Amino acid sequence: MKNVILIKFGGSLITDKNKPFTAKPEILNQLAKEFKQIKMDFPEIDFILGHGSGSFGHNVAKKYQTRSGINSSDDWKGFVEVWAAARLLNTIVLEAFLKNNINCISFPPSSIFKSSDGHAVHAYLEPLIAALNAGITPILYGDVIFDDFRGGTILSTEDIFFYLTKHFNVKQILLSGIEPAIYSDFPNNNNPIQKITVENFSSLEQKIGQSASPDVTGGMIEKVRLMMDLIKTHPHLKINIFSASEPGNIKKILGNEAVGTTLLRE
Repeated sequence: MKNVILIKFGGSLITDKNKPFTAKPEILNQLAKEFKQIKMDFPEIDFILGHGSGSFGHNVAKKYQTRSGINSSDDWKGFVEVWAAARLLNTIVLEAFLKNNINCISFPPSSIFKSSDGHAVHAYLEPLIAALNAGITPILYGDVIFDDFRGGTILSTEDIFFYLTKHFNVKQILLSGIEPAIYSDFPNNNNPIQKITVENFSSLEQKIGQSASPDVTGGMIEKVRLMMDLIKTHPHLKINIFSASEPGNIKKILGNEAVGTTLLRE
């Protein structure tokens, strides 16, 4: 199997997180065009894409507290509403990529993942592997999940990437949003952090802020904690957090240029 690179398009990047159910079609078109070129430039790599829910899923999920679990019929109603919101955005993303003649297919996590107390414990990955072998790019996203302990919950794209890294030969993870980097002085955002390592993370952890917009999966600090845990067990892994609003940043990172914040072991 080829080396795999996971790329996430964050909810802040592809939606207006302050306007419910508002996508950014011009950004999606830009990302699709960039990715089409990247696939041609790096034929030796298999790419798996993911995206956040932004103003589609997060507001509904916050209303029902879906990530915390299901305790009533009203909670299940919220579970279904979050599923529908996430699926709607995924359809918009998929259409943008298909319009740019990219062979891609959606794998809704609610249909292939199971979790236990908020952690992915099983996924039916054979169809995803078959897609890669056929040259088709899989697209996943943050989604509701049936959970053995909570009844139902939400797995973020980072949670899904965490699981996939344990089952694929993942060499790099790219997490893109609208912020150029992670900052040590949130929310002033004057001091970008170039590198976070296992050694310096504890000293930086309290300085990394949360998201200003609704993010039921924990915001930036939770994403960084999860990725640092992954690096501890996969020391070869490099993770980049950056803005993809500026065209060309994804290709720069794949070409080993320093863009945004890099997470790594050393």
